[in-house]
Order: sequence, then C-alpha cells, then structure tokens
Amino acid sequence: MSASEKNAALANVANGVSIVSVRKAKAQIGKALDHVRFCSRTLDASGKFKFNINPNTLSADYELWVCGSSALYYLMPVSFIRAIYDNPATYIDRIHPEIRVVSVNADAHTVTYAAGGVSSSLQGYLCATL
Repeated sequence: MSASEKNAALANVANGVSIVSVRKAKAQIGKALDHVRFCSRTLDASGKFKFNINPNTLSADYELWVCGSSALYYLMPVSFIRAIYDNPATYIDRIHPEIRVVSVNADAHTVTYAAGGVSSSLQGYLCATL
C-alpha cells in the first residue's frame, strides 16, 4: 500500500512532469531530486505521523512526507528540513545519533521536532507541487 501511495503523491507533486525513480527513497522530477517518506495512519492517533530526518534526506532538493494516503502530503524544500535537523534541541534517535525524529500533526499542519515542543507550520507545504 505505501508504495502505491508514494507513487500517487509523487504524481501529484510532479504535476505532469516525468518521474524517474532513484534508489528506494528518491525520485527525480525534472531537475529536482525528491526524498520520499510514507507513514501509515493509526487508529489511536489518526492525525499524527512520525518521520525521521537522516543524512540521505539532506542530500535531496525536497522532502516529501506522505501521511496515510496520497491525498495528504507535505512537500518541503531541504532548507526547511535542514533547519529542523540542525536545531540543537531537535530530538535525536536513541540508537542512531545521525537521525532526527519529528512528529507531524496533520490536523493542525504542524511538525514538532525539538525539546520544549518546538514546532513549525507545514501549511505552506500542504499538497504542494513542483
């Protein structure tokens, strides 16, 4: 299911431009390299999604978070993602210190990523296209 939802979201983002798969988690759309992540809905927290940011994420031009289905996604420039990653208070994965952990509230269109509940709006990235 996640592969078809990722592909459908990529098609929305591409807006008619051809998509070329580049390894498992990336796609080339025109001149832009997109890193794609999918997170399933859960029954107990249907509007909440967990993602992570890793060095592979930072090597793309855009980050695409697909939240449960291709109808709900956020397309963000890597500069936005890098600012989250580089924040000294950003949550660090316990096992992999190069990975940062974030939580998306799709109901409020926000991402929480640092100690003290630091968050940013995702509204401007909601269902964006290239």
